[in-house]
Formats: sequence, structure tokens, C-alpha cells
Amino acid sequence: MIRRKLSHAAGAALALVLSLTGVQAVTGTPASADVGATVRTVYYDASRAGEFRTNFDQAAANWNSRVSNVRLVAGTPASVTIYVDSGWPRAYVAGLGRGTIYMGWQAVNQGYHRTRIATHEFGHILGLPDRRTGLCSDLMSGSSAPVSCTNAYPNATEAAQVNSLFAGSLAASADVAGTHVWNEEADGDVTPQVVGGVPATENYPWMVYTSGCTGTLIKANWAVTAKHCGTPSSVRVGSVNRSSGGVVVGVSRAVNHPTIDVKLLQLSSSVSYAPAPIPTTSGAVGTATRIIGWGQTCPVRGCGGAPTTAYELDTSIVSDSRCSGINATYEICTNNTNGNSGACYGDSGGPQVRKINGVWNLIGATSRSGNGDPTCATGPSIYGDLPSIRTWINTQVGGLPTA
Repeated sequence: MIRRKLSHAAGAALALVLSLTGVQAVTGTPASADVGATVRTVYYDASRAGEFRTNFDQAAANWNSRVSNVRLVAGTPASVTIYVDSGWPRAYVAGLGRGTIYMGWQAVNQGYHRTRIATHEFGHILGLPDRRTGLCSDLMSGSSAPVSCTNAYPNATEAAQVNSLFAGSLAASADVAGTHVWNEEADGDVTPQVVGGVPATENYPWMVYTSGCTGTLIKANWAVTAKHCGTPSSVRVGSVNRSSGGVVVGVSRAVNHPTIDVKLLQLSSSVSYAPAPIPTTSGAVGTATRIIGWGQTCPVRGCGGAPTTAYELDTSIVSDSRCSGINATYEICTNNTNGNSGACYGDSGGPQVRKINGVWNLIGATSRSGNGDPTCATGPSIYGDLPSIRTWINTQVGGLPTA
């Protein structure tokens, strides 16, 4: 066996750095691996991939049989999370060996080979771009190859490229980050959600769908959204599904805040769902929060309509100095998680919440980007600070529930 000339202390330090991102160094190098290269283990979580889980396990085995400097292993801490939805298969790559994969039914329903799709998407996570050559022998040719193509293995060139990437420093991850969609003509058809988010993990009873925007129930007959959103004739309350569940109720009037991008909607009748309490303070810099909404995942305006199910993203409050044009007294600057995740078109008015004593409390309403860039999630976002205007809200709605 060939042994690397790496001190025990240095190896331990490298393993620590990699483990923090879900990419772990293996202390021994297989004989087939590049001399001097550290074999890295990339852990993936396919527990949310439904019936496609076995396809991703096979895809991992396919890659492991062809490359030597990286291993794909099901386990934790996972740096790759896999979901399934009704859109096109796609990969959101945060860096080398890190990202999110969606196995989309749209390609499966058209007859594309399931394991080929899974192996292709893993290829993006491992640093490979799309190469639409039309050749079945090229794994990264994706949808440009015939639907009848069943090749689910990387060719020698593709395997060598991955080996080369993982033989180098993980600093190369900045060069591979990006979004890859199975169908090159489907850029405007990607199923949208909060950029970088995941399907709602709870059936938040205070969610409000407001026809193109998002809102939050704050009292039995009042909801809050963004001022720049239109005033709908009715809203759906109490469901994370915008087309079913909960109850549809009319809107009788709207009240705009005089200073910031906040609008209150009075409902024509009270609902039985529990409203989100508004605390007296939003929290200090570093406070962990969650944003939820029916907005886009593809970051360019107009890249799709609202998803059926709301999406959520865990984020945090950051310094006001990171948000351009913020009203520091009445607004919150919210981090773009991992530098590429955050609110987008359709999330406007939606809730920013934080847990207090185990209960989700409403602290913000989505307003706008914090860097003026029309491309979503390229910088922090600005939210209306609802605790800062709690007295005004309390007056308008005739008394808020006790936080």
C-alpha cells in the first residue's frame, strides 16, 4: 500500500475542517487513488427522496466504482440532501461535494432513466457541469441524450475530472457552485420555492396565501403581509398548501403602515387557526430564524410560478450594515444562508419567525433584497420588524393576542 507523507496532527486538522462541511477525509488511501491525494467521503441524505432512494444509492455505487479520490456514502453529517418534487431534476451546488438535489418527476414521466438522472445530478455535486453533447456515453449530456439512454456511469474523462477536483484543495468549491437543470429549455419551468429552501416541515397553522404573495395570521380575523403586494379579495389560511387545506376567507379591508413595507389585512370573518404571536423584540444579531413562503427557487425574476407547498429556510439576523437602504429602527437585515439562499419573488410579506420557549413567534414580514440586486439570494434580505411596530399593529386590530 502507498502511504501518504502526512503527519498525524495535520491529518487530524484536515479531517476536522472537512467534517464540518459533511465532507470527511479518509486516513488511508486506496492503491488505485492518486498518490498523495486524500480520499474524501461525501455524505448524502436520500431519506426524503421517496421511491427514488434506491436510485441514488445505486448512483453513488456507480460513482464509487469509477473514481478513487472521493466516496459517496449515505449517512450523516450529510453535505448533500436529496428531495423529490414535480419539476425537472436539478442540482443546487453550494460547493465541491455540497448541495441540494431534486429528483423531478417531469423527466421521469417523460421516460428518462431514473438511475441515470440520479448519477448525473451527483455529477454536478462532484463538480461537473452539463455537457450537452447528445451522446449516451456522456453521463453529463443529460437530457440531450435520447430518452432511451440508460447509461448511468461516468465515462473515463468525467471520472478523471472528478478525481482531479478532489485531488486538489476544497477551495476549488467556489468554481463549481451554481444551479443545474436537467432540461436546458426548462430554465423558466423549474418548480419554484424559497431559494435554497426545503418543503415545509410543519403544517404552520398561521400561514396565509395571498395570491402571489405570502402572509401570516396574527389574530383570528387579521393577517399581515407586505404593503407592495396587492390586496386580494380572499386568502387561504391554515395550510402550507396554497391550493388545498385550511380555509378560504374573504378580505374586507387593508391598512398600510405609514413608514415601512407592511400591510394588515382584515378578514371578513374569524378563523379557528392559531395566530402567530408577535413578541416585544425581534432579537439580537445572530438570532436563529426561519423564513417561509411560496416564492421562487430559481433566482431570476419570472423563472416560474408559485409552488403548491410552501418552502422554508433556516437563517439568522445579521448586522444592519449588511443591508443597503435599511430603516434600522423598523426593519431587520436577514442573512442569505451559505451566500446563496434566501427569499425571492413570491415570498413577499411572508413570515420570518423565531422560537421562543418552543413556540414560533413572528418577528418579520418579507420586504426586499438588501443589496438592490434583482437576482435573489445574492445578499441579505430586508424584513419589516413587526415587534418594533407592535403597538401600531395592536391599535389597528383592536388588540393582539398575548405573545
